[in-house]
Amino acid sequence: MSEMTVLALNCYLLLCTASYIAESVGAAVRPVVSLSPNWTPIFPGESVTLSCNVAPTAQGNLGYSWYWEGQRIRGDQQSLFIQPARETDSGDYQCQAGASERSAPVTLDIYYDPLILQAPPAVYEGDSLTLRCQRRPGYDTRNPVFYKDNYAIGSPVSGSELHIGRVDVTASGTYLCEEKSSFKTLKAENYISVSELFSSPHINVSQYYLIEGDHMTITCDTKLSPHRETTELQFAFYRNGHNVQGFSLSNQYGVPSVQLEDSGNYTCEVQTPTGSVRKRSREAHIHIQELFSSPQIKVSSDQVTEGDHMTITCDTELHPHRETTELQFAFYRNGHNVQGFSLSNQYGVPSAQLEDSGKYTCEVQTPTGSVRKRSSMVHIHIQGRYQVIPWVNLLRLILSFFILIWTVCLIFHNIKTHGTREHHTGGD
Repeated sequence: MSEMTVLALNCYLLLCTASYIAESVGAAVRPVVSLSPNWTPIFPGESVTLSCNVAPTAQGNLGYSWYWEGQRIRGDQQSLFIQPARETDSGDYQCQAGASERSAPVTLDIYYDPLILQAPPAVYEGDSLTLRCQRRPGYDTRNPVFYKDNYAIGSPVSGSELHIGRVDVTASGTYLCEEKSSFKTLKAENYISVSELFSSPHINVSQYYLIEGDHMTITCDTKLSPHRETTELQFAFYRNGHNVQGFSLSNQYGVPSVQLEDSGNYTCEVQTPTGSVRKRSREAHIHIQELFSSPQIKVSSDQVTEGDHMTITCDTELHPHRETTELQFAFYRNGHNVQGFSLSNQYGVPSAQLEDSGKYTCEVQTPTGSVRKRSSMVHIHIQGRYQVIPWVNLLRLILSFFILIWTVCLIFHNIKTHGTREHHTGGD
């Protein structure tokens, strides 16, 4: 992959991140409409108050606008009172605070039915859900039975209310309450959709291509429901299943200078402060590339003799995308520094001595020291200039012994030959 391609991908990711942040900032001031009492539907003649709730960060004296079915209606205060309610007041309500976006619509239903099943207008994961089976004003509700998707789910805990408790999206369905008398059976139905409080999180990485020493930022992206945009969320991060950053309000995990060991499978987890709703992202594999290879010691000659010039080279190779990176080199003998960090990858000894023998290593680092690597040990032995190799001594000893034997034999042979000649001469 070319440097231009990598740069383009990185820029794209940064633009996406900036866009996401901008959207989040804009969404933070979007108001939310709530009902009090928090029930729908209601009967005609009852009262209801709609409130336009803004984030605590919203500053100044805001002016409010109200909308019904998309049309501007009277009302410039934070609260809109409907009293008494009429069937024609049914519909979707929105509000606007100052120059903010309009809120998400909230549906208010007003029915003149003999029996209604009331529920909160919006139900989200983690909410504690209560349903209420109500007769028209002036009539008492007696012993209603509740059903979900045609299955009985229990009797009311108190009066006409059924407390379901904390719910998740699987609690969505068609709910029905039924009241029987000796004269007739009344039924009321309400479809309840339990919405996601926030979307399933996913991991985003600041750079497409990461090399040792780079700054890495991992973002845990999720989106709150428009009705719950002020909900506080907490974020945690994991690498290979192990926690690397505990739950906090930050949706980012940063590593100022990544190392090879930062590679792995990352996930993030998002929860509400009480832990009532918790979701984990899918794994995202992040691979950190080497900035430069592990260094290796190389010696100018396989055999260095006392008095020879010795050059030790520290060899490494930079990543193709970072070939202009400046590196510094240092050399050690038996763990003691013999040449401090410099731009030279060579350590030279003009005239090697016996005491220059030892175990050599070299170390390579970036100028800031953010990435540092050391070579394996290499043993260098300086030969004495007049030092004789032991096996040569043995060979010489054996050779000398044979020469001595041969000389002795030759002497005895000569003596014997000389004696024989004298004997023959005397006899004559």
